[in-house]
This record gives sequence, C-alpha cells and structure tokens, in this order.
Amino acid sequence: MKVNKANDEMWMFHKFLLDDVCAARDFGLSAKSHFALRTLYRTSGAYIEGVTYQLRLVCLAALEDVSDIFDANEIMLLREKSVSLDKQGKINERELFQSLKPNILFLFRCFAKLHQLDFKPNTSDHRWASLSEFIEIRNSLMHPKSMEDFEMTEDKNRVSLEAVQWFHDNLKRLYRECEAADMVSV
Repeated sequence: MKVNKANDEMWMFHKFLLDDVCAARDFGLSAKSHFALRTLYRTSGAYIEGVTYQLRLVCLAALEDVSDIFDANEIMLLREKSVSLDKQGKINERELFQSLKPNILFLFRCFAKLHQLDFKPNTSDHRWASLSEFIEIRNSLMHPKSMEDFEMTEDKNRVSLEAVQWFHDNLKRLYRECEAADMVSV
C-alpha cells in the first residue's frame, strides 16, 4: 500500500526536521545571538511547512489506495489545483497554493479522516493566534526588505515559541488520536 510507504517517509521526515529544530535551539542556547535566533525561526518554519506537506503526501497516497476517501473538492485541494474554463470552453488547470494556517487545519482534518476520525485542533488557544505572527516573522526572514526584518526581539521570540509549540502539541495530539482510532478499528 502506498499510504504505508508515505506514512513511513513522513515519520522519517518529521524526525529529521524536529532534530534540526532541536539542534538550532541548542545552538541558540550556547551562542545566544540574533543569528542563532534567526536560524531557529527559519528551521522552525521549515519544520511546520515540511511536516504539513508530508501530511498532504500521505493523504494523496491514501487516495491512490482508497479512491473514495475524499470528496472532489478535497482532492483538488490536496493536489493543489484549481480549474477554470478558457474562452474556448476548455478546462484550464493551474497550481493553487493555500495560506499556511488554513492549510494546516485542512491537512490535519484530512489526515484524521484516513483514520475515520474527526479531529479539531485547538484554535481557541492563544498560541494559534501566534502562528499568524510567526509566519510573518519567518517570511520577513526569508524575504527581507529592511534591516528591521533581521531584528530579534523578546516579543518575536515569545510569538515564535508559542506558534511552534501550538503546532507541535496539536500534531502530537493528532497522531495520538489517530493511533487510538486505529487500535479501536482493529
């Protein structure tokens, strides 16, 4: 089954990225510099985006194994495609990229659906709001426009820690609840 292979790859990928985050954190604790903080934020952003993408790959692999698991709209979003008609009435397919926050919620839900589970991340947690700010911080580091983008502050540090912790905690809860659902269905 393709989903088993994709799931195994996701776990290896997840561990690799999480090890990078831990290494960046440890470097920051010993180096205590703005460079170390920027490295941690970039690495943490890669962790969130990379694991989110891996969830997508597992869902796409599951789609190949069980073709009716997702509805047509979910399939289009999983494939990151949109369609429209050109002036001759022919279908025009194009890439469609979603914003990270709604994409996380969508992929958590789709991944849970593979396990016959209805999963709702905790979006009432104040750390969920920090995720938007963290995405802006990470984007400004990846695409800097001014020296201000490189400045690290206590507020940026707090926001970044909260955002990454929200993602990590909800992801762990998703995995635990999926594992429990799988045990019940056996």
